[in-house]
Amino acid sequence: MAAPALVLLSPARIPDPGDASWRDWLTAEEISFSHGFQRAHEHLAARKAAKAAVASLLGLPADPQLCRALEVLRAPGSGPVLRLGGAAAHLLRGAGLPHPRVSLTHARGHAAALAWLPVPKAGAR
Repeated sequence: MAAPALVLLSPARIPDPGDASWRDWLTAEEISFSHGFQRAHEHLAARKAAKAAVASLLGLPADPQLCRALEVLRAPGSGPVLRLGGAAAHLLRGAGLPHPRVSLTHARGHAAALAWLPVPKAGAR
């Protein structure tokens, strides 16, 4: 099974929240959600980092086309949920892999994301 993947983005690699380049990597829903926070650039960057981490986890290139087929969503009161489409969804189905999980964090202009494939609990069928 693939090792967890971690991506860290430093402030120098994070554009301003209004930068048009976010549309290359994030969906309209992700952008809208992130702009609901005071430090929108950190929320945007955490989602981009999550997509890059998932791509790394699956051995795929973290290019805009792949990243727009991945969507990091969050319902009130819950953690981030990854919605997969495109090559990533096809790869998981074909390999019989579980749905990746992601964890996001951000502080002081930095953003990071961890992606991993869950391991079935012992004795679970």
